[in-house]
Amino acid sequence: MEENDGDAAPEETTLSGTPNAAPGGDQGAFSQPAVMVGPKSSLPKIMGILMMVWGVLAGLIALLSLAGTGDTITSLEEIGIETNSIFMWVQAVIGVGVPIAIAYAGNQVRNYQRSGVMLGLYAIGAQLVVSLIGTVLIADAMAEMAGDSAMGAAAGSIGAFFQVFCAAICGLLVALPILASADSLE
Repeated sequence: MEENDGDAAPEETTLSGTPNAAPGGDQGAFSQPAVMVGPKSSLPKIMGILMMVWGVLAGLIALLSLAGTGDTITSLEEIGIETNSIFMWVQAVIGVGVPIAIAYAGNQVRNYQRSGVMLGLYAIGAQLVVSLIGTVLIADAMAEMAGDSAMGAAAGSIGAFFQVFCAAICGLLVALPILASADSLE
């Protein structure tokens, strides 16, 4: 027997609880949760543009330096300073190549490519090696001019410290897109 409240309106039924997150049965690809992807970081774009600007400007200055290398070698020989002219030419050519490589790496970083950061770090490493060799050669030349090997050693160590310090700062700036937003790079 049913109870009847008379002419009263029927009560609405409300459900309480939590819905089943995983429906029963195999749903195929639709059973995976949705993955929300946020926007890419703008840091690689900014650092890539800065790398390109620096590469172009430093490359132009290095081209001027390359053009004057012969005159520099001649001037040093005239005043009696012994130089390694082959190394000076190699240093000038690498001085042009490194900014071009960093500008290209900046373009890759601007396009969110991880390989651009690695190329920039390799270029900075190559520049550091050449600069350290140049620092040792210049320190030897300074020691010969002064007649004091202690002065050459002091100048060489100060020069080497600054070369390593500058390379570390540049390396940190180039690696910043990976350090800050590695998930944005491909």
